[in-house]
Amino acid sequence: MDLGLEGKRVLVTGSSSGIGEAIARLLAAEGATVVVHGRDAARTEAVRREIESRGGAAIMVTADLTAEEAVRPMLDAIEADVGGVDILVNNAGGRPKGWTHDGWTGQGAETWAETYALNVVASARLIDALVPGMVERGWGRCIQISSAIALHQPPLFPDYQAAKAAEINLSRSLSRSLAGTGVTSNSISCGVIHSPGSQNELLGIARVQGLGEDWRPVERKIALEVFGQSVGRIGRGDDIAATVAFLASRQADYITGINIVADGGV
Repeated sequence: MDLGLEGKRVLVTGSSSGIGEAIARLLAAEGATVVVHGRDAARTEAVRREIESRGGAAIMVTADLTAEEAVRPMLDAIEADVGGVDILVNNAGGRPKGWTHDGWTGQGAETWAETYALNVVASARLIDALVPGMVERGWGRCIQISSAIALHQPPLFPDYQAAKAAEINLSRSLSRSLAGTGVTSNSISCGVIHSPGSQNELLGIARVQGLGEDWRPVERKIALEVFGQSVGRIGRGDDIAATVAFLASRQADYITGINIVADGGV
């Protein structure tokens, strides 16, 4: 299927690793020119080089998206190199570095504010800067990468839950404001995603649950028994990338204001 992404210009924030990297690789493979973004220059450049080695087109930018003074030069560089952005994937986010409390008590207002800035304000800043150009050209896509934790409300990570719920909310509100423009806005709520960085944590869960040490059978047990999924494996970055590719495609012109839950059927 031709997704119609040939020649489209895409900014994927937080694409120097993990889910963002998978998204950048797939969209580049579909013919888009991808702006790879990260805060670590070496890792960001490595992803850009890998995309080019596979025949894709990519440039790299680095910036702390919570600092307005850092974002403006990044946007100027994108404009100078590729002339604008047709598809914005707000993937960067997370929790502040050095956080130590997972529950409600002991968080402090500063943690809540920093988490909101990382996930919501950074996304809103880029939407404000880039979506007007999409409207002017009569076509565009804005996709927010949220989390299924925003929907289930466990008693942990309340600041992160709230921020990710806000991303879903802003995506829908944005879609309403873009009525009739040719620009769509959607979000994706990701479930547990396996990566080299998360495997040790997942194996730690398996040890606590007495499920064993061999990853392949452990993965199935964690998926079905610990996280209550219907799909018997943990998600991969490629699963989210495929969802993004569809929402970014011309086949998704009729889809806006929705939140796709990609969590293995929890």
